[in-house]
Amino acid sequence: MYLTKWEEKALQGEFGEAVQLAMSVIVKVCKALKGVRLIEITHAHVSGISYFNIGEEGLQLLEDIVNKNAKVCVYTTANPASIAIVEEFKARYSNEIVVKQLRILELLVTMGIDGRSFTCTPYKLRMPKLGEHLAWAESSAVIYANSILGARTNREGGITALMAAITGRTCFSGMHLDEERSPTEVIEVGFPVDSVALASALGLYIGRITRGIPYIKMKLKIRSNLLNVALKSMLSSIASTSSLSLALIENISPEAGKADVKSLDRISIDYREVRDLIESRCAGSLLLGCPHVDAEEIKELLSEVEPKLRSYGIERIYIAVPISEVENMQKFYLPKEVRGIEIIYLPGVCPIVSDLRTTGIGIISTPHGKAFHYLPRISGVQACLTNIV
Repeated sequence: MYLTKWEEKALQGEFGEAVQLAMSVIVKVCKALKGVRLIEITHAHVSGISYFNIGEEGLQLLEDIVNKNAKVCVYTTANPASIAIVEEFKARYSNEIVVKQLRILELLVTMGIDGRSFTCTPYKLRMPKLGEHLAWAESSAVIYANSILGARTNREGGITALMAAITGRTCFSGMHLDEERSPTEVIEVGFPVDSVALASALGLYIGRITRGIPYIKMKLKIRSNLLNVALKSMLSSIASTSSLSLALIENISPEAGKADVKSLDRISIDYREVRDLIESRCAGSLLLGCPHVDAEEIKELLSEVEPKLRSYGIERIYIAVPISEVENMQKFYLPKEVRGIEIIYLPGVCPIVSDLRTTGIGIISTPHGKAFHYLPRISGVQACLTNIV
């Protein structure tokens, strides 16, 4: 495996113990992936920062790395934390869990990770350019960066993304290579996609049936102000039911126009194959913002769901947002209730990476496929995919 002089020195410990450790991890992972060299990155995004995900061992690892004076050398963001640190929920968790969750955030900021991040949509803080090399560990952000922005990142693990942030390098393999970004099959959607929930259901289904990198042909009939929410939801759903890092969407993905799809196998999807995933009414709690939504998207979502809240039996709304959007939310005069229904904003956190069993929430409605897929598996509560928007 080829290393530059700087990389060799880093591996030998000339730039300190933390850099040596990080470079050692990156090199070992790259060798396992049969990579021949490393690539410099401009932005790293770290996942696995919820105490419920990483536990005592993960917290101790971060303590050890910080004690080695680790600092990130490229712009670095991090995923949402657990809701244990939100005032609305703090009393539901032990003081030990709250303190340890806050300690994880403190350690990450000490290393130089942007304290305004803690979001699954890092592209809202810094928009990568076409062809830019990244090391991102959040599956929904990875597939969005590759598919919508034309940036290049593999689906890194939380640890390798952190090591990449410290070294400024990752393995030159997978999605970083031109030859790995070509579509392998054409997905032809035989119905108009006219809601966020339907886009999510379609994504969940595509993730289950795809055998490689799909080239997706579909008609989108979604209001322009909600189009990006729908695309985020569809792509994050694909990434939830598969290991995909890229899906080329006709007329949307910047690399789709160059793709030669004439000789590829075609898979047709009929509405009957996805409709059973969607329910009209199922729970009193509604989650919006998976992936995170910004202030303008919240305004559009609330406008869309407001007339339907009573008929869908919604009694409380939770909205997950990036910390960086709090100021914008005030500018947009976003409400704390709609038609007498309370809205609880969740800046910098995510219910999915939280143990919700002690919160009193038993089942959650959501139009987002990622939340629908992961809430029962990780958070311990039931979920339903509702066509409220």
